[in-house]
Amino acid sequence: MHNFLFSPQRRPLRLYLLGLTLVFAGTWAMGETGSMLPRALASSAGLMLSAPLLRQLIQRALRPAASKRR
Repeated sequence: MHNFLFSPQRRPLRLYLLGLTLVFAGTWAMGETGSMLPRALASSAGLMLSAPLLRQLIQRALRPAASKRR
């Protein structure tokens, strides 16, 4: 399990999990303060932190298509 989460190829996954944690923390803070600002900030951070994972998934999806053309 240690190698799975801490390998360099898993950095986008770790960033995504950090963003998900921020969303949950923002939701908790929204409930405690009654303000929507913590949730909005955490959601936008989560969205930005999920971009590397999405980019990696798109690259993986395009690799087989590129090899089939050859």
